Amino acid sequence: MKKTFAFLFLTFYGLVAIAQNEDYPHVVSVQSGVSLFSPFRGTITSSQESSDTTFSFSSGSASNFPQLNVAYDYGVNHWFSIGGAISYNKTTLDLKDLKSSEQNYGNVKLGVSRVTLGARALFHYGNAGRVDMYSGFRLGIGIWSVKVNSSALDDKIDEVFKEAGGGGIWRSLLGSRLGGSFVMPQVQVILFGLRGYVTENIGINGELSVGSPYFASIGINYRFGGGY
Repeated sequence: MKKTFAFLFLTFYGLVAIAQNEDYPHVVSVQSGVSLFSPFRGTITSSQESSDTTFSFSSGSASNFPQLNVAYDYGVNHWFSIGGAISYNKTTLDLKDLKSSEQNYGNVKLGVSRVTLGARALFHYGNAGRVDMYSGFRLGIGIWSVKVNSSALDDKIDEVFKEAGGGGIWRSLLGSRLGGSFVMPQVQVILFGLRGYVTENIGINGELSVGSPYFASIGINYRFGGGY
């Protein structure tokens, strides 16, 4: 009797899961997460120059733009979906009166940002009604950008343009920033994800992951139909 009841329950659960996934194969998610950028915020203790100190500064602060992630997933069948995602991170380091034993850099602002583009595959093992549980992975690239702004550099650029006879248009175009960008592969393993719908279409979600671009996230999602 117990075996018969268990079989009927699992059969019913499977049919509901398939029906729900077929009704809502498209899911759009917007999330904010915790990444390596997240700890960089607040006041930085000033550094005092000494014989063994390479750099020193009078005061400093760090801030970061919240990690944002937008994803789209398409349900291929009731247990598997594929999709893509884009993420953005940025942190800024502001140091006052930065100098070394050889040079004074003045006020320096360092900005590091990253845009991550990736494709992901999710395996759904609980997709019934208003609850969807899953795990998966994400593969992509991270486009990193580094920019440095220095008041000392700003003064030197002014001197160069002054000697060259003005050149205000070039000054406005070049500004006082130095920087560069590079691309790195990004791999993320989604250990556990959960979507819970408060209405038939709108819900909240959370993920725990290992790798880039975030370790944990929470957000909202919207699912809609279309059929396979």
